[in-house]
Amino acid sequence: MQPAVEANIAGLRFWLTGIAFIPAYLALNVMTARYQFHSLGITMWSPDDGLTVVLLLQGVKFIPFVLIAALLADLLISHVHHSIYIVILAEIGVTAAYVALAVVLRDVLKFSLRRTELGDVLAMLLAVPAAAILTSLIYCGILYLAGSLPGDELAPAMRHFWIGDTVGIIAILPAATAAYAIWSMTRWVWRTKDTLDWSVFIVSSVAALGVIYGTSSAYAYHLFYLLFSPIIWIGMRTGYAGSALALLAIQTAFFLSASHAGIIDDDFDQLQILMLVLSTTGLILGAAVTERERANQRLRAQQGELVRVSAQATAGAMGMLLAHELSQPLSTVATYAVAARRMLQSGADSEPVMDALRKAEAEAQRTRQVVERIRDLVSVGRMELGEVNLVEAALKIRTLCIEGANARGVDIAVECARPIPLIAADLIGIEQVLNNIIGNAVDAAAERGDGRGRVVVRLTSDPQTATVEVEDNGAGVAPEMAENLFEAYQTSKPRGFGLGLTLSRQIVRRHGGRISWRPIAPRGTRFIVELNIKGPEEDAE
Repeated sequence: MQPAVEANIAGLRFWLTGIAFIPAYLALNVMTARYQFHSLGITMWSPDDGLTVVLLLQGVKFIPFVLIAALLADLLISHVHHSIYIVILAEIGVTAAYVALAVVLRDVLKFSLRRTELGDVLAMLLAVPAAAILTSLIYCGILYLAGSLPGDELAPAMRHFWIGDTVGIIAILPAATAAYAIWSMTRWVWRTKDTLDWSVFIVSSVAALGVIYGTSSAYAYHLFYLLFSPIIWIGMRTGYAGSALALLAIQTAFFLSASHAGIIDDDFDQLQILMLVLSTTGLILGAAVTERERANQRLRAQQGELVRVSAQATAGAMGMLLAHELSQPLSTVATYAVAARRMLQSGADSEPVMDALRKAEAEAQRTRQVVERIRDLVSVGRMELGEVNLVEAALKIRTLCIEGANARGVDIAVECARPIPLIAADLIGIEQVLNNIIGNAVDAAAERGDGRGRVVVRLTSDPQTATVEVEDNGAGVAPEMAENLFEAYQTSKPRGFGLGLTLSRQIVRRHGGRISWRPIAPRGTRFIVELNIKGPEEDAE
């Protein structure tokens, strides 16, 4: 869109808004002219002034429209009896005060009609009564100095003005905010719940007003508290927007019906004070409910994001876990396959070749079992319990690791002073635990670099427990990792994932056992796996 076109549209919007403001202002003035203080243009409810502040919050460029509307209202509706010059001077002073209020709200307190936050409500509830004191002082002071207002009536006139201004602005500003919030909704649907909520509000409000006006004006003040119930109801059910619109509706109905009920000025003065209390209560309650709902929405959004991130992290961790657990058996398969190929190329006998291929096949089968068991363990925690010979399992893992360990200057020994009873356990899971711990021990011992690395796997038992201890004479666990050694992603290996001990602890715990570690003096580490001989107390399927 061209800048010239945008400027024309902005100019048209300015004129249409300003022109529309004037009849709306005059209509509100006609509606509220009933309780006027001595034909001085001072009423006990001034929603027209609230409309003025709404307009000035859009920009001080609307000042001319505000002055024109105020002058027309004084001359054509209120029929003030002082001179035109006093009217102009008084309205200029009041308009300046409204401009100051709009500037303070918008630029200092950061109030916005486009927000329904509790902070904006509190800012409005603090600024508006204070500004109303200033406007009442300016307007009534000018009339007093001009001789249009006797000195003994200055204080009552200021009180009258302050009540009307405060209650009027506090009724219109929140309603404008609520209207904007509803208008800006991408999709607004009237629900059955809304029908019920507003029906209860309307019925209870009409009943409360009927009770208030059905008694003498002397008791109306005491019965006014009946109006708190419908406002609290709608505030709790619909939040700030509902409270604001409900308060405007109650204030309008209350003002229009008061004269028909015979409420005199002095009694209406007191009732408007209660209306201010009701408005403050309803707006704060509605804003708090909206804030809570907004916080709940943010929490739900954060939980959804957390679930998404958690799912991604779980998928990533699963991938790393598979890479961690499959790297060794796949490397072994590759080693045997390469050995078989070389023997075939060298013309060796078929028996060594077949032996290498059988070993490669066995490792491939073990790889498949590892994948299936990790899947079962991670997804539903399922284990296949059977009688497991810990000594044979330890010797099998030694056989798998010894060649690579010897190449790195590390020896692996399995010690068992007396027979170990068979235990009820998941064989693949126990083999993975032993493979992780012994593999870590080999890595630690290999870091010595002197070819004297040693790993000892020691098996012992008592009537209830079978214990596997894996010792190495490496450098030991780094101090910064000691407290979180079994947590995920804790590793000192340049290409490690830090998942081996995490998975090992999970498997051992599923067996009802315990895994721990302690340093060895002068150097080295001992990992201890304790397993119940009879297996876990419960097998969680």
